[in-house]
Amino acid sequence: MKLSKVLLSGVFVLAALTGCNIDKSAIIKVNGEPITKSSYEEIYDREISSPQYKQFSGFLKDEDSIMSLMLKDRIVNELILKEIINQEVEKRKIEVTEDEIQARKNEIAEKIGSEEKVEELLKRNNISEKQFDKDIENEIKIDKLIEATQSTKVSEKEVKDFYNKNIASFNYPERVRASHILIQVNPAQIKQEIIAQDKKGELTSDEIDKKTKEAVDNKMNFTKEVLNKVKANPENFAALAKQYSDDKVSALKGGDLGFFTRKDMVKPFADAAFNLKPGTVSDIVVTDYGNHIIIVTDKAAAGIQPFEKMKNEIQAYLEQKKKIDVLTSLLDGLKASAKVEFVDENYDLKNIQNKIKEKAIEQQKILEDKPSDTKKTDKK
Repeated sequence: MKLSKVLLSGVFVLAALTGCNIDKSAIIKVNGEPITKSSYEEIYDREISSPQYKQFSGFLKDEDSIMSLMLKDRIVNELILKEIINQEVEKRKIEVTEDEIQARKNEIAEKIGSEEKVEELLKRNNISEKQFDKDIENEIKIDKLIEATQSTKVSEKEVKDFYNKNIASFNYPERVRASHILIQVNPAQIKQEIIAQDKKGELTSDEIDKKTKEAVDNKMNFTKEVLNKVKANPENFAALAKQYSDDKVSALKGGDLGFFTRKDMVKPFADAAFNLKPGTVSDIVVTDYGNHIIIVTDKAAAGIQPFEKMKNEIQAYLEQKKKIDVLTSLLDGLKASAKVEFVDENYDLKNIQNKIKEKAIEQQKILEDKPSDTKKTDKK
């Protein structure tokens, strides 16, 4: 049971509520502080370009469509909440250091699996590296804000009670502990780089494909060289991982990925790892991430995790849950006492919600008035 991963998505939820205003043309004021149209448009543009909304681009072109209005309602609510949080953070003089940001990024990469998986997640959600750093900074500010208002520590009794009440959740399947060396290979990215370097557009498609294949083959040949070094001295795997692996997070630990189940890894990687005996090295395993060299260091049969092994993870989960409860209570109180003024009536939440209701009624009436196939009669 990976409790530590349950609330990880909070990075992308809570952090998205913080930011800064660019100009002074207020559409809303919160306790006298302006929320600008440019702030709204920045979030709106980012949202509609995300995979979640791209397929609905036709509906979003109409500002008065139900989908556009619902998105507008959500963004306005988030902007108000963001400003309330920012004001409280400023009032309490909460700051974050670069070291704290990097430490949190390392934690996230470890929980997700690797830096490559984090990059993939960011790309899928249309989040830049700069935005990610800002999101991390804001998440830490929120954590500090929570701790400044109420302790979120949990007692050992609370941890033990949770374990006993949820004992069935701590059943686990067979697991493997392994280390790997990743030589990153992305044929599509290599191809795009070759095209970008061809400034005059002189290369034909066949020549581009040939160069792409050569680059991929070179990566494979290099992986074979590293594999030969590993097989010549498996005891030196950790040092070789630190030297050659493109997975920089695991490389710092000699390539160690910890224990994982089959479902935690992509199929080719999992199949190779679970078929190896402890202490043995794989041949080259190719996945979408690139070329892997794997060494299995331990195996664990299926069973129930003992309390002592789960204690720290349960504690982290309960503390994170308590943080969310404290933050929710804090924000409810701050929202109740905040003075919110809608300078531009187009962004007044009541007006937006009334429009949503009107559109819903219109659509329902259209559906009711539309004749069904069973009511049609043949004209003779």
